[in-house]
Amino acid sequence: MVRDESREGRRQRAVESLGIVESGHEDRLDRVARVARAVFGVPLSSVTVMDHERALFVGRAGFDDPESGRSDTPCSLVTDTGEVITTDDARVDPRFADLGAFNDNGLGFYVGHPLRDGSGNVVGSFCLMDAEPRQLTSDEMVEFRDLAAWAQAELLADAEASAARATQQALLPDEPLVVDDVRVEGVCLPSLSVGGDYFDYGLIGRLVHVAVGDVMGKGVGAAIIGSSVRAACRAASPHVAAGRELGLAVDRIERAVQRDLQRTSSFVTYFHAVLDLDTGELSYVDAGAGLSLVVRADGTVQHLAGTGLPLGLDDQEHATETTRLEPGDRLIVMSDGVLDVLDDDLDWALEVGRLATRTDGPGLLDSVAALTHRRLSRDDVTVVVMERHA
Repeated sequence: MVRDESREGRRQRAVESLGIVESGHEDRLDRVARVARAVFGVPLSSVTVMDHERALFVGRAGFDDPESGRSDTPCSLVTDTGEVITTDDARVDPRFADLGAFNDNGLGFYVGHPLRDGSGNVVGSFCLMDAEPRQLTSDEMVEFRDLAAWAQAELLADAEASAARATQQALLPDEPLVVDDVRVEGVCLPSLSVGGDYFDYGLIGRLVHVAVGDVMGKGVGAAIIGSSVRAACRAASPHVAAGRELGLAVDRIERAVQRDLQRTSSFVTYFHAVLDLDTGELSYVDAGAGLSLVVRADGTVQHLAGTGLPLGLDDQEHATETTRLEPGDRLIVMSDGVLDVLDDDLDWALEVGRLATRTDGPGLLDSVAALTHRRLSRDDVTVVVMERHA
């Protein structure tokens, strides 16, 4: 079959926009294939996406191959025609004669349904395969179409979630900040595809800024609010000429997002610290966060408690607190999702202090990430570490 190159070009761009080409198979799509396999009593089922000349089995049940050549699978017939393709007996159907891998595996039955993006472009196929020839009844075809609709919804939802997650992660710092004897690094692990946590850090003059925000709730709505807080933070931070002016900057941040928070019935716990590289003075504002500490070089732990309310709850002036960050000390700022993955959410400061004394900053972030993966936090987990090397 000769392909329409213009149509194929649009189709390929649609595939690439899914953001799923290099992500491998997805659990949610595997689930659709497993259900189809059980419902119809077939050995093989797949959700297939066509990427140029590759057939990617992004959801599969009954086999492990992640991909094949496009010309080896009858899913190519579905993608090229945009129609449901089925056959009573593939062994005598001329449309299937040149499908190498399909025939090599001795398959005699196939039914495939096109999967389309939101604009109608065919990006792949949902299919059933069996060794023996068969024919679906009209009732079975209705069930098959229902499962194909499920597969399409999951494919598009997964693509949208992947794109949103990639966008949110791209807004976070992409590398550690290293200046003089100071290193800053962070990690943000959303409990869903995207979350309401955010962190930021940067150098403005001789002041190192670190900020962590945690929006009430999680998911896309919280992520949108988090992005607006990030933008307000970036707009206000350059006006901080000295650490003790930080409270005024947080006042400005809150005023910028106050109406949005009120209209969405939301609030944000927020922590912002500024380290003066010349004096070692650490100024900070805690607006309802309460989860920051300094682990001293000798292993003692100082909890940086604040008295401010979360942003968005009430008009307030934000007090600037000060301490010092000496060589060998480490500032650790966290969101409350960390409490879900620790052994003791009451003595969390001591537990984090013990973790911190066993490793360096990157090691601490790796430890928190491992705990989050193992214990499945119900909330977003964010940690930022600022350390001064001795």
